[in-house]
Amino acid sequence: MAARRKSPRRTAYRVAVAAGVVALAGGMLRSVERGSEARQVSRRLSEIDRQTVEARARLTDAVRRVDSLSSRDRILTASRRLGLHPPSDADISFLRLQAEGGEVGAASGASGGER
Repeated sequence: MAARRKSPRRTAYRVAVAAGVVALAGGMLRSVERGSEARQVSRRLSEIDRQTVEARARLTDAVRRVDSLSSRDRILTASRRLGLHPPSDADISFLRLQAEGGEVGAASGASGGER
């Protein structure tokens, strides 16, 4: 029995189909990989959003605490408790950190200067 030769067209067709299957599988794999990366980025963004909300809440609490502790009533109460004379407005100076730029400024008076 003689060996039958495959036609070049049939071989080319099989190679083309195999290349198509490989390309399709590669495309599907890349699609799944990109979806996985997108979910990871989404989780990271959610975590950053959560941390931002927590940081803003801590900042708000800190600002309220600073305002409370720097009030004239608080200073007068502390001076009485320590047996000191009540300070005049000129005796009270507040140091203030600017939120943007990190420079330190001084403000005088009971109001704490401009905020």
